[in-house]
Amino acid sequence: MALVNIFGIVLWLVVLGVIWFTLHNIRSRRLRRLVKKQHQFSGKDFTISTVLVLIAVLLLGIASYLTFFRDVDLEDNSAVALKYDYEPLVMTPIGGKFYDVKVENGNGKQPLQHYTYWVKGARYQITSSNATVVAGPKPLNVTATNYPWSRKELAQQDKKYEQTYAATMHATYKSTVINGLGLRAGRTAMRFTLIRVPNSSVIYLKPAK
Repeated sequence: MALVNIFGIVLWLVVLGVIWFTLHNIRSRRLRRLVKKQHQFSGKDFTISTVLVLIAVLLLGIASYLTFFRDVDLEDNSAVALKYDYEPLVMTPIGGKFYDVKVENGNGKQPLQHYTYWVKGARYQITSSNATVVAGPKPLNVTATNYPWSRKELAQQDKKYEQTYAATMHATYKSTVINGLGLRAGRTAMRFTLIRVPNSSVIYLKPAK
């Protein structure tokens, strides 16, 4: 764990402490009023409780946003580090023919496509939520253009591997204060794989059941 994530741990401890203090304070004042048999409405107590609850909710919202809901900006070089890996695909026999990638459509409840591809010494299975298959003369399709690829580098890989490779982008959160507050520093922000094939003839589409 990156050292800067300590800021996030401290933030959550503060949030939990404020929530505990708020609940304890409200309960203590209520019990104190019951002991004194003060059953009438107290504007002062209501104001104090409201302020404490608002502070607790605000801190909880800030911590939750930084930890769970802050979107990844892949073009923000100060917050995210990008790394690219390229591996040549290895053809595998399916039904008596050879293919570079197998595509299986999901069912109605899971409409994602499932991709299986092979590289030297390994088989990978991935879904269309973080991968795409690109076939044809250009190394990018509409889905892939949503990510920061180097067209020059992809063109070089096309020549090197004859348009048959898997390009994987790894995005990692850098050790910044804002990432630390979200307990994200050093962790994977996103992973996306571009499965590059020369044409559709090397794509095996598994028949639907």
